[in-house]
Amino acid sequence: MKRVLILLILVFQLFLSASGVNANGVETINVGLVVAEDITSNEDGLIIIDGLFSISTFEKFPAVDDFKIYTRWIGSGKQVIKVQILDEEDNIVMDSDSVALEFDKDYSTYYQYFDFNNIVFTKPGIYRIQALIDNKVAREIPLFIEASEEELEFENVPKLPALILSCPADSVTEKENNLQVISGVFEYFTSKRFPFAYDFIIANVWHSGDGEYSQYIELIDPDGKIIYSSKPQSFAQGPKTVNVIYDKLEDIIFFKAGTYRVRVYLDDKVVSDYPVLVVPR
Repeated sequence: MKRVLILLILVFQLFLSASGVNANGVETINVGLVVAEDITSNEDGLIIIDGLFSISTFEKFPAVDDFKIYTRWIGSGKQVIKVQILDEEDNIVMDSDSVALEFDKDYSTYYQYFDFNNIVFTKPGIYRIQALIDNKVAREIPLFIEASEEELEFENVPKLPALILSCPADSVTEKENNLQVISGVFEYFTSKRFPFAYDFIIANVWHSGDGEYSQYIELIDPDGKIIYSSKPQSFAQGPKTVNVIYDKLEDIIFFKAGTYRVRVYLDDKVVSDYPVLVVPR
């Protein structure tokens, strides 16, 4: 079995409206759904998303594979989530157990990853990975299963890339097989005293598209003031690319606890605006 970088084609609706709503009217939304060779944690307990990919290639079928799926959620209250993989005939190939999410604060961020071991693909095709909340599809991405000597045909390539994950982390690196690794992924900032300063990155996982694009981000404090704005960063997306583009933020000062926001721009248009909590220890 061989994995390579490949374009994630928007033949499905990737960003759906399904969400959970608590009594306070705060929606719980999916803000990340990615596939990786492995997911582990470092010595500080922070997540490592190791070897992001979107295609697996096999010499013969039926084929057996092992991988992990990372999901990320922001919201409030209690909901139930799960992940499932469907074939082109809408049959469930494999699904995870249901997991209860219970947010301790409004706009908290939680992650959950799932092991998909010994999954059987009976034939090549474009499979679908779905993240569900309270039995409704919150997000869907394609997974390309190919035969080694027969490349899947792609049609209707979208002109703009889609953002399938944005998160604070420590670093982004590349493996020998050219798959990327996001290390030190975390959900919130904390400090015993304020103000405090912190160095981190914002990692954005883009897929699909066809051309040259630029991204930049803003970090906004609880009063609505922009405390950081990155310079536009150009990147290329083509029919066989999936990219992790990141901005490095150094000596960022958090003057107080509260709900901060990360705003992500693609070619000067906002494509994501999500909260990140800064909490006292």
